[in-house]
Amino acid sequence: MINSKSESGSILWHDLIPISVNDTYGDPFIIEQVDNTIDKLQKLYNHKAPVAIFTKAPMNETVIEKLFQTVANHPKVVVYYSLTGLDEGGYSFETRVRMIHALEEVFNHVVILTRPIIRGKNDNIDNLKRIVNVASTTKSRLLVLGGLHDKYKNKHIEFSVEEMLIQLCDEVGVRTFQKTSCCAAYIFGESCWMHELNGPKNLDVAAALGYKFEVGEDRIVLDEATTGDLNFLRMLTRSKVFSQKIISNYNLLTLKTGEVKYEATSSWFAWSENIDTCLDCNYCIIKQIEYLKKMKVKIGTHPSEMVDIVRANNNGHDFSAFRLTKLRKDTTDMHEYADVRITKPCFVKRYDSFKETAISIES
Repeated sequence: MINSKSESGSILWHDLIPISVNDTYGDPFIIEQVDNTIDKLQKLYNHKAPVAIFTKAPMNETVIEKLFQTVANHPKVVVYYSLTGLDEGGYSFETRVRMIHALEEVFNHVVILTRPIIRGKNDNIDNLKRIVNVASTTKSRLLVLGGLHDKYKNKHIEFSVEEMLIQLCDEVGVRTFQKTSCCAAYIFGESCWMHELNGPKNLDVAAALGYKFEVGEDRIVLDEATTGDLNFLRMLTRSKVFSQKIISNYNLLTLKTGEVKYEATSSWFAWSENIDTCLDCNYCIIKQIEYLKKMKVKIGTHPSEMVDIVRANNNGHDFSAFRLTKLRKDTTDMHEYADVRITKPCFVKRYDSFKETAISIES
């Protein structure tokens, strides 16, 4: 029998999984997708972990009104607005800034995300300054750094540019983070589920989902895994996760869930509706993923449904059929997240608590 409650004995394990909503092809706050986003956010209203929204959507009064009427002041939502200066979809920097401030009237936390900063495109000092200036005018005064994906799905940003961004932010009192998970943990005063690991826990849940593993003092070890498995199990068990073999660099989980596809990025469990309409950015990583692209595909469910879905199925996904996933040459007999992605430091401890800092700014 699964012990579905957390160590505190009162919160269900699936309510402690950090979730991103509609972060595939599409955009959670474009008119074509906002109703689906609202439906998911309403179902997550009592969720205990942070809920991330990633958007580049331009200003749309209808979208804002819908959000006001349904999910305003959602207690766990953090909106990460990707502001690049690249005018994706033909929408200007100014209309995006209008949307940022409109979203601030709906949600408690809107964070500027510089995803992506691309060498020679938008990494010049004037563009970086105007992005930081927008961050300094938001209520949260928070910014997360973000680079461009390479063929291994690692995000790259020039170190000198990264240092420059952090310095510009420090000068105007904007707090910066390398990971969206660190930023959300900081906002809510929680331990960072990417860096602050104190497990293993929820091992019965991992077993019920079909994972086979050995348990060490501060880690679990699998025979084989995808990058997505490493990510999800770190969130679930709050421990280090290793695998003897990496079978795919996709974020898709190896669970036997039939046609249902589950994903986990380094920071978030995905619950998404992949649609065929988006701003169509020319650097889009989704268009490089074989099971997504511009297809209408559902990714994930509410995590509370996962165990039942596994129990109802005896087959999973054929990872050998994927041709575009890139893996570095296998040189070790044990793999962890750092072998498949670029690790970044945690900045949660760099600042005073968010509530104390917010009070100081307001006063």
